[in-house]
Amino acid sequence: MHVEVVTDPGSDSGDPGDADREDPRVCEVPRDDAALPPDLPAHRETRVRRRDRVFALATPEAAVVTTTAPTHRSPVEGCGHGTGWYIRRLGAHLLTRLVDRPERPVTDCLSDAIAETAALHGGRCDLALHGTPTASVVAVRLTDGRLDHLVLGPGTVLIRRDTTIRAVSDPGGARHAAGARPSAAAGATWGSSPCRGVHTLVLLNGGAVESLPPALWPDTVRLLEDVGAHGLLAHIRSTELRTSAPHRPVGVVHLRPA
Repeated sequence: MHVEVVTDPGSDSGDPGDADREDPRVCEVPRDDAALPPDLPAHRETRVRRRDRVFALATPEAAVVTTTAPTHRSPVEGCGHGTGWYIRRLGAHLLTRLVDRPERPVTDCLSDAIAETAALHGGRCDLALHGTPTASVVAVRLTDGRLDHLVLGPGTVLIRRDTTIRAVSDPGGARHAAGARPSAAAGATWGSSPCRGVHTLVLLNGGAVESLPPALWPDTVRLLEDVGAHGLLAHIRSTELRTSAPHRPVGVVHLRPA
């Protein structure tokens, strides 16, 4: 099994030098410093760091990419943890469930991961508020000769069998996101098929999809197989520079079953 994972936070302005600067959007947290979560600095405001906008994990059995949902460009409300905390924990919980519970449907694994992440917030966070952190999710699992896939929100899974490439996306797009309610998992696009004949699997978050023309998915897969995930990221960034497009957060996982 060949596994590659690449993430890059990008920058809204399109200037690569912005990638490590703080996002100017301010996240409100409780006024009472004593009520702040212990891992949050004791001040009233925290900021969304650009590097916290996309997260990816992969093992030979499963892979997950989580990205801050595009619908939440406004300040986070009711939660002092922030979007980076959320996408990291959601992604880690989901990967664990996919690997530990291979018999459980992928949508149920996502529902479990959402519930487990919500439980970590504790009583200090008001998860009923609309502005609590949310994420788009792309995931796959390979177990017992079966390939399971899931997409919630912007993102795509590319599956190459011989010369055939299948692209799986969520028709709901930006309207769908994982938040604090496990029921959100029911809106995901998912499916299962035999692993037999699968040559290449690619997980792309919404930022990567926006920078790659869907009509050219075969070219994308060939490029990835030739130069790897870092080469694909370099291609995306050079294309954005050439077209003056914004440098979006990009998450790519490249799997090649043995």
